[in-house]
Amino acid sequence: MSQFRFGETVTAVEAYEAGSVTVLDSGKRVLSDTVLYSAGCQGATDGLDLEKAGLHADDRGRIAVDEHSRTKVKHIYAASDVIGFPSLAATSMEQGRLAACHAFGLASEATHNLLPIGNHTIPEISFVGKTEQELTLASIPYEVGISRYRELARGQILGDQNGLLKLLVDPTTRRLLGVHVFDTGATEIVHIGQTVMGLGGTIEYLVNTVFNYPTLSEAYKVAALDALNKMRAMSRVMATRKAA
Repeated sequence: MSQFRFGETVTAVEAYEAGSVTVLDSGKRVLSDTVLYSAGCQGATDGLDLEKAGLHADDRGRIAVDEHSRTKVKHIYAASDVIGFPSLAATSMEQGRLAACHAFGLASEATHNLLPIGNHTIPEISFVGKTEQELTLASIPYEVGISRYRELARGQILGDQNGLLKLLVDPTTRRLLGVHVFDTGATEIVHIGQTVMGLGGTIEYLVNTVFNYPTLSEAYKVAALDALNKMRAMSRVMATRKAA
């Protein structure tokens, strides 16, 4: 059974013959069969002799670059893990393309605000755009539309009872602010939301679109209807108040 411990700090891991015990800073102890510790990405720059080129890396092997992936030495560009977040294969390829276009004076357009993040885990997790926490901290209002895989024919065929798709929607413009997908096919179907967001589409587009049946992509229509119904309910209530 999975357990999520948010806002915790690991202070120690104790190994025993029967399993492992992870000690948290709050005093909690978590029992598990194994423990995987992730320390993040380290840029492989130690053997590059950066100093000879007039550059240097920080303690995690990262090189500072500008919005064009250009270092402080104007004819040298850097991309991928050596410049830090998000350190993903897909984004690294795009960083390299944009850097090459800038270096050779070719026209290009970046979409840094719509980079999809995907975790190819079991279950898969993927998102694009804003999170609820980011919108809340920025005092940006939003509505949530959710579709659960267990409510979809394809989800029932797959036996996926836990998957879901969540849309974050601007209640005024009805444009998508964020798309979050959990479980089967998450890293695949997130691109539908990415495309709609990139073209400035609204949830009405998703409501009016016909998706193949049965597919997980139908989750977009269901989630869009969920958000739209919530916004319509809010409008009805507010109209009643004004009338009174």
